[in-house]
Amino acid sequence: MYALKRVKMKKYYIFDLDGTLIDSMPVGVGITLSFLDEQGIPYPPDVVKTLTPLGYKGIAKLFAEELGVKCTAEEIYQRFQTQNERAYAETIPLKPHAKELLEFLKSQGHSISVLTASPNHFIELSLKRLGVYHLLDNAWSIDDFGMSKADEEIYRAAAARLGANIGDCIMVDDNVNVLKTAKRAGMGAIGVYDKFTSYTEPEMREIADGYVHDFVELINQSNIIRTKIFGGKFRRLLR
Repeated sequence: MYALKRVKMKKYYIFDLDGTLIDSMPVGVGITLSFLDEQGIPYPPDVVKTLTPLGYKGIAKLFAEELGVKCTAEEIYQRFQTQNERAYAETIPLKPHAKELLEFLKSQGHSISVLTASPNHFIELSLKRLGVYHLLDNAWSIDDFGMSKADEEIYRAAAARLGANIGDCIMVDDNVNVLKTAKRAGMGAIGVYDKFTSYTEPEMREIADGYVHDFVELINQSNIIRTKIFGGKFRRLLR
């Protein structure tokens, strides 16, 4: 049994960044929740589900206007920027086999984009250092759309920018709420395991067209599909 039982390979792949392509969630969540911890503001155990799709600007606004953090939204956002910048530039790694997957998809003629709640600057800082930025056709922050990933319209807008039918696009993300929203908009969805997520595997499998613990699973399934279509032997990129 393979992880991607129902999903079909599609032309346009749109990847989340944090917790999907790069292992940044421990850093980002720690910095974000430190505001609430410092000021003794309680939050539910599953708060990450709510915060992740909002982006740092959205989180800063929520903290300042609704949760009672004693700073302005701009002050909170600037602290997020300062504390995260060094980690993105110097230490945050790729998720296992992310580079191999991106290279494989590119070699097969697929379009690769990133759509993240993080700022554009962080996309470049991390993915250029990690040697995969050149594989992207598009690198989008939600700031480029003026919407969060909790809004169905952002997925339609992304498909429009690609000049694609939304049904030919697939969202790859570690956040179950993002996958739900992308699917309501008409995209396919692949869930990605992240050790920091509060979602259970059954939750992800229920929503997503496929779910992977490691990107090598997607590469291997793609190779199996190609072998069935073309016959004969197909050399795997990863052994």
